[in-house]
Amino acid sequence: MASELPEGMRPAVLTYVQAAEYLGISPGRLRNLKWMGRGPRSVTYGTRDVRFRIADLDAWLDQKAGIQPALQPARKRAPRPRRRGVGMLAILMLLGGMALLAMLIKFIFS
Repeated sequence: MASELPEGMRPAVLTYVQAAEYLGISPGRLRNLKWMGRGPRSVTYGTRDVRFRIADLDAWLDQKAGIQPALQPARKRAPRPRRRGVGMLAILMLLGGMALLAMLIKFIFS
């Protein structure tokens, strides 16, 4: 739709439906891609009014086609911290051993 218009008459931004038609995908697919963080960049006017610039749509298509590299590498999840030090069982065994040693010393010296 927007690609059929001459360059000077193209709108600056497109709605979800117009952007999906421009990209050749369904509006629902565009919403899912945007929700997953894999869609094109958008401009927000308030909380619900989302628009897409044609330049961003073209850049996203170029990135998907492999013409230009991704701007940011994919983020990886941080590794889980490893448990270090002594576990709770080792602490209880140590405290139990100390209590037994204290009773033994008390018995010997009394």
